[in-house]
Amino acid sequence: MAVHTALEYLARLPRSLVHAIGRKVVRTDLVLAAAVSVAVIVAILSMPELLLPMAEEVLKALNAILPLALFIIGVIHGLKPDEHTWPITVSYAMMQRSLRGVLTATAVFNGALTLVWTALSAAVGLLPNALFRGAYDWLVDVLVGVTMITIAAVYIHRGEAKADAPDYKAIWIHGLAASFGGDFFVVLALALAVKTLYLAIPTALVGLLFGIGSFTGQLAVVISTYRGLLRIAKAPYVLVRAGRMALLFLGFFLIGLGLYTLIFPN
Repeated sequence: MAVHTALEYLARLPRSLVHAIGRKVVRTDLVLAAAVSVAVIVAILSMPELLLPMAEEVLKALNAILPLALFIIGVIHGLKPDEHTWPITVSYAMMQRSLRGVLTATAVFNGALTLVWTALSAAVGLLPNALFRGAYDWLVDVLVGVTMITIAAVYIHRGEAKADAPDYKAIWIHGLAASFGGDFFVVLALALAVKTLYLAIPTALVGLLFGIGSFTGQLAVVISTYRGLLRIAKAPYVLVRAGRMALLFLGFFLIGLGLYTLIFPN
């Protein structure tokens, strides 16, 4: 009844006013998408490479409780802005219409990361040494950027009619691609350390606990950011559209970052 009354009211509005309202919504979408994208880009570019030295300190302090140390290192990773932590999952969270959707999207993305990290830390002895030097980071950034642009384009093409049906398969694929970039080499370095110093502990535990910790750390950031943006947007569908555009903008950024890293490796 309330919806019907609202529709009747909108139908009686002057056409020029309706168009003005539409333009205002678009501007709000763009402003939110641009603001989130710029904030994420600044966070990524300004963050020093601190995870590995912090991981070493945590391992020293909690040497006797290795599982807890690995989990805490993962939490630190989740809080750190990266191409596979909250700067990416925030964009997916913006495209959800409920907190449950936010949790699901974040869990799907991190589930893919954790699966890869667990499998590769289990097989750490078989990996090429180049992976530990981050030699392929530029390629991962480009592939992840292309994936983000593709997913964003699909969401934008679907329009409002499909806004309630997020494609978790696409988010899962993105997570698989992103798992090889950024601090991926830290997981492998930790696995090597465990393999050498803690013979009784399976190296697969490194990727598993690191992934669970990363999910825990970034979930707090994602939920608080989602709630704050929702208060600003005042309408879930505005946030959905802003999330699509933010994912698109950040995809182009990661492609540029990857190419820059390839051309200027130092």
